[in-house]
Amino acid sequence: MEAISDKKIATELAPLLDALGNPARLQILLHLAKTQCCPACKIVEKLPLAQSTVSVHMSKLKKAGLIKSAAEGNHQNYKLSEQGLMHVKNIFDKFINEITVTLK
Repeated sequence: MEAISDKKIATELAPLLDALGNPARLQILLHLAKTQCCPACKIVEKLPLAQSTVSVHMSKLKKAGLIKSAAEGNHQNYKLSEQGLMHVKNIFDKFINEITVTLK
């Protein structure tokens, strides 16, 4: 695993954890993992939240690079971003490794 500075780890991980730090957004990611690709209206049906609230959550996940969207007709289809999720995993692994080094 390549060396990475504490500042870089913190700078990259903080916005990702912010995006993941809401139960509704975690539910959205889990739903997308099960469905592979899903129109926004189906995500709204799945959660007990207003469409506008779900849109805000989807925007935050998209901005963090965790999901992608593609227009189809008059709606958006969403799916997980494999690249974005692998980035979360990699940077979180680096964070955990840095913390656990001091515990040994």
